[in-house]
Amino acid sequence: MTTDSENQLTIVRLFDAPREAVWNACRETEALREWWGMPNGVVMPFCELDFRVGGSLHFGAQRPGNPMMWFKCEYLEIVEGEKLVMVQHRSDREGTAQDSAEWPASTITLRLEDLDGKTKLTVVHSGMASGRATVDDYRQGWSETLDRLAAILPHS
Repeated sequence: MTTDSENQLTIVRLFDAPREAVWNACRETEALREWWGMPNGVVMPFCELDFRVGGSLHFGAQRPGNPMMWFKCEYLEIVEGEKLVMVQHRSDREGTAQDSAEWPASTITLRLEDLDGKTKLTVVHSGMASGRATVDDYRQGWSETLDRLAAILPHS
């Protein structure tokens, strides 16, 4: 999937936690339920994970008083402790992709680097903007999501 730079977001965050802890938060169901794709006020009542290339993360996220929103991320590349690449789809409850002009499939890449016991996480999200949500909307969502990740990590 190729995208132009106007439909791509890059966020770099330094976590005061070892890379192994950040990596585990990216691959363990209970940790993902606490932070993945979770802006403020959102909960994840459903999360099913098959963490392998060709596997997926299927989850339902919900703001109080609103219907559940379903997503499915398919893992394209996993480099242990260093990199994840996935395609994210809006889906239905069963995990069937429901891509559309308003909810296009998008690509998410996470890169982790060890910096003297801390972890530099680079998130690249591309192809997600639409008439429904701008790159800046996603920037805000990722910022809140990464704040939630920081809150669950052990400090080094």
